[in-house]
Amino acid sequence: MKKSKVLFPVCLILFLTGCASKPQSAKDGQKWSDDWTVIGTSVGVEASTKLTLLDIKEGLAADGLYYATWISGNSVSYENSEGDTIDLYDAQLYFLTNEAVSEKKAKASCAAWLAAAKENYEILAEDTVSLGGQNYTLITYNCINEDNPYARGVSAFGVCETTAVCAELVCVEDYTEDLKPLLSEFLNHCHFKED
Repeated sequence: MKKSKVLFPVCLILFLTGCASKPQSAKDGQKWSDDWTVIGTSVGVEASTKLTLLDIKEGLAADGLYYATWISGNSVSYENSEGDTIDLYDAQLYFLTNEAVSEKKAKASCAAWLAAAKENYEILAEDTVSLGGQNYTLITYNCINEDNPYARGVSAFGVCETTAVCAELVCVEDYTEDLKPLLSEFLNHCHFKED
């Protein structure tokens, strides 16, 4: 009896860790790397030479949402509209994924994010691009909300099977780096797991 009590927890641990195993390869044919930053369960991001990972939020995971941010440049203290003091960076990339139950729901999430961006920004251009083997709608814009400390940005919206992605790169007025190539480089190093 004693052996079976010990065996059960060991089997349970092996079963549970087997369920959370990392992908073996990405859709673009690359071998999945332990060095990639994993967002949720389906996106791996290679380290950037120009952006530094700041934070990953898994707290939204119950809804299939995952969120991470990368930064560039220096920071200053900034008091937001809610009275909280935060670090305001020269540029910040917000990366959001929604692991939906179907491709239809992923497309709906992506469309809602794009519609919200068009409502909240002054859109300067809209393009369809292919980056890292994935198609995105890319918009460039000015930030017009007076509560937004950033001046301008570029965002990409895409769907890979049941995963919707929104990558938003915004910067302060005097940031000199060109945003579109910076976001393009980042997305060229994003990988979706192969089912």
